[in-house]
Amino acid sequence: MRIMVADQDVAHRTTMVSALQKLGHTLQEALSGREVIEICRKKCPDLIFIDSQLADQPGIEIVRQIRQLGGHAVWAPIVLLSKTATDEVIIQGIDAGTDDVLEKPVSEARLRVKLSSAQRLLDLKEEVFKVAHELVVANRALQSVVTQDLLTGLGNSNSFDEALEREWKKARKENKPIAVILLNLDFFQQFNEAYGAKEGDRAIKRVADILKFNSPGGDTVIARMIGESFAVLLPNTSREEALIVAEKMRSAIETLNIPHKSSGCSDHLTASFGVALAEKDHYTDPMDLKDAADFGLYQAKHRGRNRSYLVSADEAKK
Repeated sequence: MRIMVADQDVAHRTTMVSALQKLGHTLQEALSGREVIEICRKKCPDLIFIDSQLADQPGIEIVRQIRQLGGHAVWAPIVLLSKTATDEVIIQGIDAGTDDVLEKPVSEARLRVKLSSAQRLLDLKEEVFKVAHELVVANRALQSVVTQDLLTGLGNSNSFDEALEREWKKARKENKPIAVILLNLDFFQQFNEAYGAKEGDRAIKRVADILKFNSPGGDTVIARMIGESFAVLLPNTSREEALIVAEKMRSAIETLNIPHKSSGCSDHLTASFGVALAEKDHYTDPMDLKDAADFGLYQAKHRGRNRSYLVSADEAKK
């Protein structure tokens, strides 16, 4: 352990330091409260012995200052050294934040007792920190599950809505447009019925991969919303650019040539796209933009599917 001894009694300090070093510990010495605080501020020792009265201030006041540093200084056991360990001194020490009060001179047997209890506390601290670290790692993994679609590796609806909220505020602040694309695989329930859920999952994963491959990159966000539905967020994108992205993705899905004998619009798997753009004051809320894209998706399906529908500025104002 790293141990600090702050004792203005040179003979007693030398004896303690010598005994502790023989037991295999690393020692630091201090003569004033200022030295003690400086050492603790840089890297707090694992165990601290402080004289009840140093040259510049009482030991109890130094203990209070150490505890106020926070961090590891909260954990470090502090033992107050006093010529008389009366009940009053003990109570004052406890109130200040000490863990024990020992009368001087301190025998080697009492030192060993303090070392043993301090080591147990140090081991406990390390175990607590280890568990805390494991919890942080587990929480990050959980967050990944919460914000990620397990089948495709894309973000899910929660992560998409968070990204939309974030990019919406940024677009408003910088006075830049932002577009949302919603797409849905055509007649996918019939696809699952004809080919089975396993083939349905394979198709969804292939679609996810082709969407990522045809993404314009940058700050683009692609997510699987639910079932066979996906969403694309395009910050700082014009109306024409958003439609181009949608058409590129729609064509790419079509060229996968995934057979779909039960489709009502093609002999292979296709998708319908709704595209909406927010610029100026078309929408007052990011969810309104998402609803507009959903309206566009409905229009694409209503007009025969396997197509993209760009919501016009006039429709956006309604």
